[in-house]
Parts: sequence; C-alpha cells; structure tokens
Amino acid sequence: MPFPTLRRRIERLERWESGTVKVLGIVEVLLAVMLMTVAAYAFLVGDDASVFALPAPFVLALGLFQYLFFSNSRAMAPSLGILLIAETWLIAFVILSVPFVLSGFTFANALFESVSAFTTTGATILTDIGAVDGSLLLWRAVMQWAGGITVVIIFTVLLPMLGVGGAGFGSNEFSGADSSGYTTKISSAAFNFFRIYLLMTAAEILALTALGVRPFESVCISFSNIPTGGLLPSNDSMAGYGFPVQFVTMVFMFLGATNYYLLFRTFFTRDRRALRRSSEFRWMMKWFLTCALVITAVIVISDETTYNLGNLNAVWDSLWHALYCTVSAGTSSGFAIADYTAWPTLAMMILLVVEFVGGMSGSTAGGIKIHRMMALRTYIVAGMDKIMHPSAVTSMRIDDKTLESNEVSSAVSTVFLFVLGVVVALCIVMFLEPQLDVQTDFGIVFASIANVGVGSGQIGPFDNYDSLRDTTKYLMCLLMWLGRMEFVLAIMIFTRGFWEDIRLNAGFRARAMALRRVYEIDRKYR
Repeated sequence: MPFPTLRRRIERLERWESGTVKVLGIVEVLLAVMLMTVAAYAFLVGDDASVFALPAPFVLALGLFQYLFFSNSRAMAPSLGILLIAETWLIAFVILSVPFVLSGFTFANALFESVSAFTTTGATILTDIGAVDGSLLLWRAVMQWAGGITVVIIFTVLLPMLGVGGAGFGSNEFSGADSSGYTTKISSAAFNFFRIYLLMTAAEILALTALGVRPFESVCISFSNIPTGGLLPSNDSMAGYGFPVQFVTMVFMFLGATNYYLLFRTFFTRDRRALRRSSEFRWMMKWFLTCALVITAVIVISDETTYNLGNLNAVWDSLWHALYCTVSAGTSSGFAIADYTAWPTLAMMILLVVEFVGGMSGSTAGGIKIHRMMALRTYIVAGMDKIMHPSAVTSMRIDDKTLESNEVSSAVSTVFLFVLGVVVALCIVMFLEPQLDVQTDFGIVFASIANVGVGSGQIGPFDNYDSLRDTTKYLMCLLMWLGRMEFVLAIMIFTRGFWEDIRLNAGFRARAMALRRVYEIDRKYR
C-alpha cells in the first residue's frame, strides 16, 4: 500500500483533536517495542519472558489507539509542549518499572531502577547483580540506551511536529557549537544524531568483542557507555576488566559527552578541524586532564610510604585511576575501576566539582555543561570590565561569536537553579537519612542531580542505594528527572504562571474546536 494512501486512511480514523495524546501514543508504541524485544531475548535464553510480554500488548494497544484516533492538526502552545515533556517522562517511568514489579521488586525499588536507567543516571538498588536474570540486565541496558536519545527525540522531533518551535527549545542543548548550519530541517538533525549514536554504539560493541569481552556484556556496556549511563552487568563496575577494555570505555564515554553536532561534522562531513576549533571541546580536555593531575598529586603526597620515588608503577596506577574516574565523573558515566572513597577528602571534593560541571552541551552528559560555565565566566569578566571602564562598550564572546542575551540569562539561571536545587536537596537528605555523614549526603545529591549515579562516603562506586528509605529513593527519582531535563523547564512546571498559561491555552483550544464544529455543520447544511 503506498504511503500517501495509508496516511489518508489513518487521517480518516482520527476523531479527536489532541496532539499531546497522539505523541504520547507514539511514545507508548516505542516502549512496547522495547518490551517485546527484551521478551524475545528472555524467551530464547530461558528467563521469565512474561514480565516483559504481559504489559507489552496493553501498552501497544493503548499507544496505537491514541496515535490512530487523535490528530495534531493545530500548533501547540509552548506551555503545553513543556507539559508534554513532563507527561512523556512520567508515562515512560511507570511503564518501564512494570517488569521490575512483576519480577518481585517493591514499587519504590522498581521506580528507582527505571528512573535511574532512563535518565542515564546509573544508580542502582541491586545488591547482587550476578544473581539477577540476564534479561533484566539487558532491560536496564536498553532503557539507558533509549533514555540517551529521548531528550533529542523530544526537543528535535516531537515538539517541532506539533509546531511548538523545537529550534528554540533545542538551542539550550545544542549551544556551544556553530549549529546554525547543522541542517535546515530539525527532523534531519535528529536523524543525523541517530546515525552518530548508532555508529558509536556499534563501534564500541565490535571493539569490546574483539578484546575478548562476551557479546552480552559488550552490548550491556556499550548501551550504558554511549548514553553516559552507569548500570553495568557486574558488581565491580569496570574494575574486573583489563586495561585495554577500560581504555576503550573511557574513549567512548568521552565521545558520549562531546557535542553531537561536532561529532557529525567530524565523522560525516570530514571536517577534521571541527573539534579542534571548538573552545568548549578544548576546555573539556584541559579541565579533565588538570583535575586528574591534581587528584594524582593529592593521592601521592598524602601517602609518602606507598608513593616513594622508586615506585613509579604505583604513581602510574594512581594517575590512570584518577584520569578514568575524572572522565567518568565529568561525563556522568558513573563507571569505576577503583574505590575512590579511600582517597583523601580533597580528591573527593574535586570529583564532586567535576560532576557539577559535567560535559559538553549537545551531548548525553549531565551536570551544568561546560559551555554554560564558559558563558558564566564571560559574563563575570564583562561585568568586571564594565566596573573598571564604565564608558566602554563590552561584548561577551565565545569562539569569536557574540553571545546572545538569552544564552547568558539561560546559563546564569541554570547555574543558580542547579546550586539552589543542590542546597535544598542536601537539607532534605540530611533530614531523611540522619545516620549518614555529610560526605555521603553530598554524594547522594550529586549522584542524582548530576546524573552520575555513583556516590561518595558510605555509598561508594561499588555500593548500592538499597539501604536508603523509600522516601529518599523517591526524592532521588525527582532529582534524577530534574537533572536530566532542562533545569529551567523542569522548575517552570511548578510555578503558578505556568499552570495559568496552561488553563488559558486549553480554553482557547476548546473554543477553537467548538467554532470549527459549528463551521463544519453550517457548511454541511448550507
């Protein structure tokens, strides 16, 4: 059947007007496909496939009904578009947690594991990963891989399809590179993003398999590494693998935290200088390397008996551990090859700062993003120049391009809200978990809000969060969502003005639909 004919038949099925419901139907269909895929794997390896197969038909039927019988012929107001984002995440979290609930998890643990995976945070409540069915481990990996591209699906495909103005929403994520020439169509931009995502995933799977890693583990590691997640199929993270495997994962976690527009220009347009010309990329490399060297120096100086002048192997091991953990923290990957909770407190504090800053804009990394920190630095320097030279005309520039006022205000507001969120969350965690020390409390908050996953103090990189109260787990789920979303958009949902705008736009649409029905009836009987 030709596609135009099929499309006309689908349009004739549409009975109600709601772009939100239609898009949520698409999301549910994709989630059903994920469930059926893992159910097939579970059936083949002899695991309990029913935990995935039982919810799949219901989710698929509901999604198809919403997609077929609802239309999106009208543009959607920005406030309704932001609400759609929140509804997409909420529905995904609930549906993705069902297999865990059917496997015997409590609802709090099931929700925690699904939110952690889909937001690519990497925190877990599993006490013994080796005792869990392989199909559940694959389910966690698939959720991470899908979560890594969900933000791009929302900002560059779904919202523009509804006429929300996706380019404006996406500008926050893809700032930091000259993305104006990326493509003239947003859907093409999303397709190019998927090409890079798939290419890097396939490349890492092949590289790990060539190094002797079992195919199942290669898939799970790659599905966690490319979206900079952290849920791995082993209790000791990456510590049990050799140096070549660890090096490959570090390279790909670094690529996962690199601006995807720059990766597109490098890999597909053969612009080999695209990365070198980006000051954000250069700053990320310098930032990670400097922090790793400082951490190494702190470790070496703090233990003179182990790190004497003749023990160069110990110094090299410390440098490698520091570099790997720094890249893992900065890219929010959450992989670990050493228990850094045994490091000096200063080294731990540096890692927390690295988690706070994060990776590049337009990537799957968490944190504030380096471009925003660069914009904030430029804003502060321009302000100081203005104080010293009141009559001078100053401009804020990055990569020889003048920063727009909305970019600067977005960076300042995001940093402020991020810091405010950390302070408030830290106070709540201290109240809910009084038995934990301050370093552990900081680790919990940063692991959640920066989407890093691994904590510090009493909950280290090889530990889990199962011992926490259910209330704390729910709080961490909220922080993971806030960190994965655009922080300003997430906070906006909790304001009174947002819901007032929702009410006004909903009322306008209702009146428009009523007028359209009156017009159609009048035209029919005229």
